[in-house]
Amino acid sequence: MANDAENNKLTATAPDTNPATPADAAPTSPAKEPSSASSPTATTFPPARDDAPVSTAAVVTIAEAEELQPDDSDEVDSVFDDGDSAIASLHSSTTSLRDELILQVKEHGRQYQGYLEAKYVLPMDEQELERLDFQCHLVWLTLDKQHSTAPIQNIQRALDVGCGTGIWAIEFADEHPEAEVLGVDLAPVQPQCVPPNLIFEVDDLEQPWNFTQRFDYIHCQLMIGAFQDWPKFFRQSREFLAGPNSYTEVHDIDFFIRCDDGTLPPDSPLAKWHELMHDAANKAGFPLDAINRVPDMMAEAGYVDIVARQVKWPINTWPRDPKHKELGKWAHENFSWGCESMSLALFTRVLRWSADEVRIFMASVRKDLRDRRLHAYWNFWVVYGRRG
Repeated sequence: MANDAENNKLTATAPDTNPATPADAAPTSPAKEPSSASSPTATTFPPARDDAPVSTAAVVTIAEAEELQPDDSDEVDSVFDDGDSAIASLHSSTTSLRDELILQVKEHGRQYQGYLEAKYVLPMDEQELERLDFQCHLVWLTLDKQHSTAPIQNIQRALDVGCGTGIWAIEFADEHPEAEVLGVDLAPVQPQCVPPNLIFEVDDLEQPWNFTQRFDYIHCQLMIGAFQDWPKFFRQSREFLAGPNSYTEVHDIDFFIRCDDGTLPPDSPLAKWHELMHDAANKAGFPLDAINRVPDMMAEAGYVDIVARQVKWPINTWPRDPKHKELGKWAHENFSWGCESMSLALFTRVLRWSADEVRIFMASVRKDLRDRRLHAYWNFWVVYGRRG
């Protein structure tokens, strides 16, 4: 990680061993049948486009998050109001799929869904779906009201990895009517009423990819804690990019709570929650600290011109800076709303807590999240790389 807030550049030679599929060769795996929810006909897998020279070195540019100053005013924050939010409830209807493919499990009053042998550690009930839409809006604000930051041009096909409720894919498809957009997730929780250039499929993208098309842009948002094998994901995503000027972009949180001025006690419930979450997630095989290694993993997979940027997500409205105060408002609501749903399955399945123990502990975590005297934050990473 860079030692100052300005851009630092590191050069690494792209590996020669186990090279990715050449730009003019299609993967040998069989073509995938579209899901029953797919309205457009799946296109035949075309050869990758050679529209730019291929680079042989990966340049990684990392920009650290700016330092924040606390707002020491005595002003009491108003009650959160999402009346001006652009978020719409997009999950009133779900994709029609064969019931035998969907595993539904109820634990501790929450609904969980999975595909084949895969299971979420997050619930997929109405409450969680609303939080996921809310969280997508927080990322949009973080990106200065953009859905992507990579210098993508002439998009013909785009893939949304782990699309969740589909809100990002829907908005991106509306912004790019010229592109075919595919959203893929383990759970069929996406709506049926979508733009005509968008389809959804249910699949496990940790398995070998067998898409019948390559992509100009692959988007992956808030999948930390979902993927077990991140290097494999970057190898597969690079293989399925269409050509040298196509990109993969990752938006995700570094789930380590940080505090620069010592106002967060190390024995606080908030700090302890993070320790327990990492312990449980590591035991379950889903590490929560992968994002700060993503630039290196992309370089090892053969990506070039990799850019990484960090933006601080304050735990509440403690910062003086207006943008970060706004991000803190949304981040506070997201984690106050979601800390229990993030923890319940991991703590009960892996750490063997009771559901009541989790709920009691989450009350103390939420109390810390509300405390503006605690100048804590998470780093949110925006990383993209070019196929080369």
